[in-house]
Amino acid sequence: MARIFDKMHAAVPCAWHIVATLLCVTFLFQPAALGGAVTGTEYNVKAGFIYNFANFVTWPPKSFAESPGELILCLVTDDPDSDVLFKLDGKTVKGRKIKVVAYQEESCLDKSHILYFATQDRATIRKILDRAKLHSILTIGEVDGFTRMGGIIDFFTENNRLRFRVNVDAAQRQGLKLSSQILLSAQIVHGEDE
Repeated sequence: MARIFDKMHAAVPCAWHIVATLLCVTFLFQPAALGGAVTGTEYNVKAGFIYNFANFVTWPPKSFAESPGELILCLVTDDPDSDVLFKLDGKTVKGRKIKVVAYQEESCLDKSHILYFATQDRATIRKILDRAKLHSILTIGEVDGFTRMGGIIDFFTENNRLRFRVNVDAAQRQGLKLSSQILLSAQIVHGEDE
């Protein structure tokens, strides 16, 4: 039996790495890959998604010039329930500590890597999104049509399951590379409304 295993492992050394990667993705991306039902507080589930997104996005190196050891998540919110997202503060992604800050002024955009909109205020979203387009920021929202406004990822619920859309054109414009682990679980959107 050991010889068969050794021959099989020698014949396809990459196969085990592929299987291991797929298993990791399944467990890490369980809500997305399995279309898991929304359980617990909605923002707890979204926090898990955001953490996984951060692991599967590549930012241009210049994005970390000011804060090489940090990944800054800026929250634009008028929903007190979204405070749950502050539990991501201090977690590590790709060797960088996540720092969660509340959006207070435009200077937040100069430092941020992820901008999360926990608001339904479309005027505010459009105004900040227009400014964010000048930076390499992963923008995530939850208002219907967020990706059509030029945001990169938006959450929606379908049959009591949290899902997400990805605007691949917006991601490319921001200079972000999204891994296939994200894209395979997403509804893909192109372009944006004027």
